[in-house]
Amino acid sequence: MRTWLDVSVLRCPNCGRHYVEASWYVVEMEADIECGECGKEFNSKKNALDRVLLEFDIGEDGKLQKVDIAKHLRIEKSK
Repeated sequence: MRTWLDVSVLRCPNCGRHYVEASWYVVEMEADIECGECGKEFNSKKNALDRVLLEFDIGEDGKLQKVDIAKHLRIEKSK
């Protein structure tokens, strides 16, 4: 069985720490997050670097077997 998850990679503009979040949280909600490293709050969408669709292969037992990048997706920046 296959299933997918759309995720975005972002970076704290203050300290440079990288994060991976679900793209709906980054792209649709444009949520602000607090960096766990430096404590500064920043907008996730404005600091998104990459967006990918991950493809998961799941065995009949329901356990994850394999993960691949199915494709890179475009990040539409806010105006």
